[in-house]
Amino acid sequence: RRAAADGNLLARELTVLPPNELTPASYRQRVRELARRRGWRHEEYDVKRLRKMGAGAFVAVAQGSAEQDAAIVHLSYRHPRAKRTFALVGKGICFDTGGINLKAHRSMYMMHGDMQGSSVAVGTLLALSRLETGQAVDCWLAITENQIGPTAYRPQEVVRALNGVTIQVVHSDAEGRMVLADTL
Repeated sequence: RRAAADGNLLARELTVLPPNELTPASYRQRVRELARRRGWRHEEYDVKRLRKMGAGAFVAVAQGSAEQDAAIVHLSYRHPRAKRTFALVGKGICFDTGGINLKAHRSMYMMHGDMQGSSVAVGTLLALSRLETGQAVDCWLAITENQIGPTAYRPQEVVRALNGVTIQVVHSDAEGRMVLADTL
């Protein structure tokens, strides 16, 4: 029970942080420190690396932010007797303005919580690793913001995802599908 409670509290703590405290850079730092303390393998795919890899869907969303601090973060926990591996994948949009298709005020109020999928994924990883369930777990976090600005992606642009599939942007508030396409 304690392991599940700790995972739940971690997810809640991350979710309630205001957007000026949980930026992509600070979120990545928190996850990096947690990985170090827990002995998890940690790897980051920053925007520069993702661009070189051809992860155009993720990069399209991330490019609207003034700070280029977005990344796909990969955490791994390996139990010594693991017989199988499973993956957790979480959307980590630290703030979602809707991009060029800007959200109305009422719709934007709780958009600092658009990273809850990633907080649940990392909280679940914490709980599973503390329980020592005998599982091997890969946790993938798509951490960025969906901002509006001169470099934000626009409707009707065509971007190429990491798997080579082209995506015509219809609405810039579909950022979750965009970042998860390359993360998956």
